[in-house]
Amino acid sequence: MKQETLLIIDDESAIRESLGILFEDQGYRVFTAKNGHAGLDLFFRENVDVIITDLRMPIMDGLEVMRTIHKFEPDLPMIVISGAGEKQDVIQALKMGAKDYISKPIIDLDIIIHLVNKVFENRRLAHENQVYRKQLEKSERQYRTITEQIAEGVFTVDAQENITFVNPAFCKMMGYAADKLISMNLEQISTPDSFLTILEQTRIRKKGETSRYEIQLVHANGHPIHVELTCSPLNQSKEQTYTGAIVMARDISRRIELQRQYEQFIKCSQDMPENAIAICANCKKIRDEDNMWHSIEKAFDHLLFSHGICPDCCKKLYPDLDLEEIENDPDESSA
Repeated sequence: MKQETLLIIDDESAIRESLGILFEDQGYRVFTAKNGHAGLDLFFRENVDVIITDLRMPIMDGLEVMRTIHKFEPDLPMIVISGAGEKQDVIQALKMGAKDYISKPIIDLDIIIHLVNKVFENRRLAHENQVYRKQLEKSERQYRTITEQIAEGVFTVDAQENITFVNPAFCKMMGYAADKLISMNLEQISTPDSFLTILEQTRIRKKGETSRYEIQLVHANGHPIHVELTCSPLNQSKEQTYTGAIVMARDISRRIELQRQYEQFIKCSQDMPENAIAICANCKKIRDEDNMWHSIEKAFDHLLFSHGICPDCCKKLYPDLDLEEIENDPDESSA
């Protein structure tokens, strides 16, 4: 584990030595400098975590030291040591980003230890937060890449059902541009009954559970879309409050239509008379009582057939033939 480093810049040797010994005993790696130039030299040569600097010093004062360091490392924590009558300098130092200040004469060393420990702790937290944000941004980029490539619609909502992210597949499903959807609430693209269902399911997700259900969304052109939603709560905050959900949306309109047609077919088949005969609309086969399909000849093989031709087919096949003349001539008819 890296030892945290402290740089103390002060022209008073007693302060440098006492503070140096104090913080070395606290486990810190300590460097000391008697003026601003020497302090900057150590800053550029060593990996310094926190700087304590006096404001009034010969050769180069503490404000100039702070300005120089801020150009190269603006987030480096600095604490100023001020004497009586340096109020304006302290205010200027705080405006430049100083984390705190210590007044001379230094009497209570415990306060200094607490102050420096707090600065180091804040620095560690800031570093951890920065690392976490980078990891989060990397995860979000990977997540967006995956969701933008899959065929299913994906979107996220916050705790108030405001849409916060959509993938291209969901935009295509709904007929909206991404920026338009992200400015909308789920209530605006749902039927009234479906939005009530969404609110009911949100109460389930607030318990940390995943839910799957079917609702109707409304396309940009106004027609309803039957969808199946699979919803999972997003990572909850430290207070364990519900922050939103990630949702996968599957268009099931075709399935619903086929189901409706099947139900209609069943209803119609139940309404058919008992003696009705089912005939294939394409090949003209006939279905028997055992649900087997047979050719017409096979289906009626218990009957005797004689071959002939009806008048309509005769007209189609022999348009030049005078049927009336044949019907009136007995010899022709027998022929």
